[in-house]
Amino acid sequence: MLTTRPRLAALGIPALSLTRIGAAALICAAPWAGAQITDIHPRSPLPDATIRQFYSVTFTPVNPYKGLPVLWTITPGCLDGTGLNFTPQNGIANSARITGLPALRGTFDCTIVAQDAGDNVVSKRYELSIVRGCVSPRIISEPPTGVEPGVPYSFTVVAAGKPPITFAALGLPPGLAIDPATGVIAGTTAAAGAYSVTVIANGCGRSAIQNLTLVVGKAPVSLTLSNAPNPAVFGQDITVDVHATGGAVAPSGTVLLCVIASGEFCAAPVGAPPPGTPASLIPPLVSATLDAGGSAALTLTGLAIQNYVLQAYYGGDGTHDPAASASVDQFVIKGVVFPPARRSLNAPAAAPGASVEPIPTLSMPMLAALSLAIVGIAAGRVRRRG
Repeated sequence: MLTTRPRLAALGIPALSLTRIGAAALICAAPWAGAQITDIHPRSPLPDATIRQFYSVTFTPVNPYKGLPVLWTITPGCLDGTGLNFTPQNGIANSARITGLPALRGTFDCTIVAQDAGDNVVSKRYELSIVRGCVSPRIISEPPTGVEPGVPYSFTVVAAGKPPITFAALGLPPGLAIDPATGVIAGTTAAAGAYSVTVIANGCGRSAIQNLTLVVGKAPVSLTLSNAPNPAVFGQDITVDVHATGGAVAPSGTVLLCVIASGEFCAAPVGAPPPGTPASLIPPLVSATLDAGGSAALTLTGLAIQNYVLQAYYGGDGTHDPAASASVDQFVIKGVVFPPARRSLNAPAAAPGASVEPIPTLSMPMLAALSLAIVGIAAGRVRRRG
């Protein structure tokens, strides 16, 4: 048997042995022969630390020289203010640790260096996130809106809390389902009715619950009116615009318009005249069909000089409820305004600051009297000529 030179043993390195067996030779070496540190465990990023909860993570060298302890260091100041400490800093040990009670939220970058007894060095960058403690989830969205039968529906349940948060729902109408990851309730249902639904948000091992009633039925409608010109002059046509809104799609069908003067009543279904009201005080309703956007335009002609009130009514459709507009008051048609008489070229101009008589507005009785007077004057002239 041959041995290596004595100085290897003096260095603390086990001697190699060579054994000859026949023509073959077997060389046996110590298990650390040629070894050097190659990595540090664990991997990056490190597990999250939680505010005010004790934290500890251990670092170990991979394949250090001779299996001996290594020299540990960490980026100076990278854990300042966090409440965490690295040990041993600039110390020799088989492992190192970050421990402590986290006090500062954020993400921190640190580089850990390990040097083995053979002067082999490995460094590794680590990311450590310090997060707030587990907070019970809370559902912060308002209860879902009503569902229209046969119309695609979508509503997002929103919850606050520490991610990840998952969602569930019990008692949804057939055809609707909730996405566990996003909280979106979606689908189409034709099953009208009122459903008792429980929405659940899960996170941190805890749950938030919202109990609600989800109504599958027709959508409410809002009617608005506008008219022009206002005021108008006797003989002008009046345009009334009706706009119906509500639901996922625009309302469709017919709208009815009531136009009444003082002392008159809207006919049903817009109004409800008192029993025994003369038919002359219940003017007929005007109708129009809503377009694809839920709007309709109606033209009013032949109205007398008067103040009027407008009100619209919508009878509903397969997905919308009936609705009535608020009354629009003081829609006014004024009398005819005569132009001022031409002044003679030789007539003196009005003195500065002198008052000028306003041109009167004639009511219907005044117009009738004026017409009769004109007819009478014309007849007298004809008789005189005869």
